[in-house]
Amino acid sequence: MTVNLLAGPILRRTTKNRVCVWLAVANPLALQLTITDSQETALGQSKLDDLTEQRVQLGKNLWVYLLQARPNEDTGGLDGKDPVFLADTLMYYRLDEVDAEGNARPLDLSDLAYGSLKYPSFFIPSKLKQLLHGSCRKPHGGGFDPKKQKPMPDALSHGHTLLEKTYDNLELRPSLLLLTGDQIYADDVAISLLAMLRQQSLVVVGKQESLPLIDAPLMLEPSSPTRLDPSSIPLHGRKQVLMEKHGRWSHFSSGESENHLFTFGEYAAMYLYAFGNSSKWEPVWNWQDLAAIGVAESETTQEGEDKHSKAKAAWLKQAKPLRSYHETLPQVRQLLANIPTYMIFDDHDVTDDWNITGNWYDGVRGSAMGRRIVSNALAAYWAFQAWGNDPDNFHKDLAFSVSLHLNDDFNDCAIGDRYDLHMWKSRGWGFSIPTEPPIIAMDSRTQRQYENKYYPAVLMDRYALDWLRVEWAKLKTGQDIDDNTGPIIIAATPVMGFSAIEHIQQIALWLAGWLESWKPMRILEKLIDKEGFITGWMVNKLDAESWSSNKEGFVGFMDTLLRRMNIKRCVFLSGDVHYAFTANAQFKYQGRTLQCCQLTSTALSNQPNAKQYKFLEHAAGHDTGIKTHRHWALMPNQRWTSKVQLLQAENSKLRVFAECNLGLVKFGNGLPVSHTLLNGNSNLVYLLPAQRGE
Repeated sequence: MTVNLLAGPILRRTTKNRVCVWLAVANPLALQLTITDSQETALGQSKLDDLTEQRVQLGKNLWVYLLQARPNEDTGGLDGKDPVFLADTLMYYRLDEVDAEGNARPLDLSDLAYGSLKYPSFFIPSKLKQLLHGSCRKPHGGGFDPKKQKPMPDALSHGHTLLEKTYDNLELRPSLLLLTGDQIYADDVAISLLAMLRQQSLVVVGKQESLPLIDAPLMLEPSSPTRLDPSSIPLHGRKQVLMEKHGRWSHFSSGESENHLFTFGEYAAMYLYAFGNSSKWEPVWNWQDLAAIGVAESETTQEGEDKHSKAKAAWLKQAKPLRSYHETLPQVRQLLANIPTYMIFDDHDVTDDWNITGNWYDGVRGSAMGRRIVSNALAAYWAFQAWGNDPDNFHKDLAFSVSLHLNDDFNDCAIGDRYDLHMWKSRGWGFSIPTEPPIIAMDSRTQRQYENKYYPAVLMDRYALDWLRVEWAKLKTGQDIDDNTGPIIIAATPVMGFSAIEHIQQIALWLAGWLESWKPMRILEKLIDKEGFITGWMVNKLDAESWSSNKEGFVGFMDTLLRRMNIKRCVFLSGDVHYAFTANAQFKYQGRTLQCCQLTSTALSNQPNAKQYKFLEHAAGHDTGIKTHRHWALMPNQRWTSKVQLLQAENSKLRVFAECNLGLVKFGNGLPVSHTLLNGNSNLVYLLPAQRGE
């Protein structure tokens, strides 16, 4: 049978006990994963008997596999211990299609191997020496390179360039890639790209999906539709449907949602494209071709103005950066095939402002249309990102609920409700990796606590903090972790943020609170049952989702690290904010001190505009020295102090870097010693205190 490979292979969770490889194909196959050494001796293999648990059908022409190979009985096991894959040794993997007679035919993966190697390769480090991290890959978000006079490439391609040079040198080759949020942009999609995704989603899913509209206000009219057919909406016309035309059916708040993804098939197609585009799909580049498909007309047009003026302006702005992103996809695919990759979501993987306040959550959760779009996004996130982080985190019933809904041709309400509940109420998105030092990726999106529906949220509720403690306990079991071990904690948004911007947010929120304390305003908000509405508006306007926006939540998180987990030092790895920085930080509370580094790399492909860039440059010029934040309280045990110092690059005066970049972290004796921002020109190198002997 011909293998119609849609995406992958991508190397996912890789430990001494198991190697996972993810891929998506258009037809069901008996596939087997084999791990080999340089002599092509099999070190481990997936079992065909486990195939039903390692693949799932998500549409007529979409089968997703997470093949899992365990070490053979004679691999690496010593003194009666369980077999393990050897550390610090270059290994390879092969994918075989096995026929009914048991004959194996290797898939041709030669285009994914580096140098003279025959197969994709990887290694398991005994101790972390180098890792890559980044976030925020918007296909049309790349900036312009004035030196080369062309759009900047997706910075994830710099990881490919690095592996090309270091693939056979395990001292210099990065052992992990950590993608810390916004691997796709579901709300801000280029018009040329959506045209292609709509078409390809029909191919992979095999049908036109619709969205329920039962909760829409128009249901009061007998002639109102009960479902929305997304194919009926012209290109660049979805924002109107989401927010205005039908009485805010979705309650979404993204300001760039003209081409928002709606269906599971569209989300799936976006991942298939962003993960390397092995099918060589092409966006619809030509304006005339887009117009022929159907483009939304501008709401108001002046005489002689193109009736598609807004859509055409967007197309013109998006064309060059999208083309640049498109051209790097083969490099990204090769990189992902050769480095263990872990991924955690942020808001754009679903929609901008996802769960930003309790009001947002309640509005979208109570909207049939909004609820289903989020469910579609999370189902795609599970299949394309989360499953490979740690397959043990997800029970069979979740996969069954997703597959049951996606293969339901009758829009059964009970099946749809089960699907929504599973997606909205699952709490298994965070994960840990037993590296040295260990890594914990936190879910700070779906486990928030809303004390007031308009106020900044506690980013991790008490159950999420308990989960964090459990993961730490699991990592300490059977591992050499003492009180001086500093874990790497993936937090989508920086824990120790850029003070200049966070101060502006704090002042704005204080002013909103002061205005709401004015008695007439307080009475008015109470009368309309919207107490805190002005603060909520400010939270949305400023995108105030920093840890410091909710002081109680921030202190609760830091207290968990300090007292409940007894951690003395750690590394925070973050993205989200669309600018990169490296900071040395300290937090003191109740007689204990947490020493930490904040390493922020973003965006891979979403550069700030000229005004934002100038503001960041100006703000960074004033953010020198150590910034101290104190919380004074009557009771001594409630007082805390936080100190943050932005570091200056060794080869530049920059403290905050706003160009597209990929982070490279180097370790020595379990501690980070440098943070390099790979940007394709003059890489910025930040030396951390451990390197300076401080």
